[in-house]
Formats: sequence, C-alpha cells, structure tokens
Amino acid sequence: MILFLDFDGVLHKYGCKPADLFGRLPLLEAWLGQQADVNVVVSSTWRLTRTLDEIRSFFSPAIQPRIVGVTPRINGALPERFPREAEVAMWLRGSDQPWQPWVALDDHAWLFRPFNDRVVLCDPYVGLTEDDLVRLSAVLGGRA
Repeated sequence: MILFLDFDGVLHKYGCKPADLFGRLPLLEAWLGQQADVNVVVSSTWRLTRTLDEIRSFFSPAIQPRIVGVTPRINGALPERFPREAEVAMWLRGSDQPWQPWVALDDHAWLFRPFNDRVVLCDPYVGLTEDDLVRLSAVLGGRA
C-alpha cells in the first residue's frame, strides 16, 4: 500500500509559523507505526525544492526507510485538471507494481477527481487529526 502524502495543510496547518512546521508529523508517524505495510510517496510541492534525502530527514529514523519516493513533476508543469492525481498515476506507472493499492492524504480536493474514494482530505487550517486517521484507516480497510 502506498500513501501519497502532502505536507502543507496536512503535517502542519496552512500558513503556520516556521516553528510549527511538521507539528502533526508525530501523529502520522504513530499511525504509520501501526501500519507496517504502508510506504510513503511524497506528493507535496516540497519535493520540487528538496532532495529525497532532505525530505526523509523530516521523519524519524524508524519511518525514513518507508519514504520510498516522490511523485514526478509532469513536463515541468501541472496539467489543468486533477494534477496531483495525474502525478500519482505517473508514479504508479513507473513503479515495479503499478497495480498496488494507494491512498492520498491531502488538503486540496481540486487536485483529484471528484468523489475519489482514495483521497482523505484534511482541513488545511488545522492539519492532520485523529478523525482524519480514522478515515484513512477505513480506506485502508477496504484496501483502496
């Protein structure tokens, strides 16, 4: 199972102070600690200005090996409609298991097709919550 992960609006609330960046990461890492078969691909725009090793450094040593990649940037620009979903599809096609189940944790619905049941949306002005993780677990329970 792959979790496509956004940062802004998920791991911290949108527009937070620098000292509050990744304030919701411990919550996600605790959840990941109970989901041994879930690996993470970063879909956040942070991937455009940082290397994979820099991105991994935000996570605890126990989780770092499970950060298995970042989504590609499509032709240097985003397609007009549902760009994050297009990047997810491109990453999956390029992986060695393109059929694997996936879920996305994001704060922007417009980046995905409407009614996509593989997307769990967070409130961007709150960030990740326990309720979001319950919904994420429910999606995983159905194995997306």
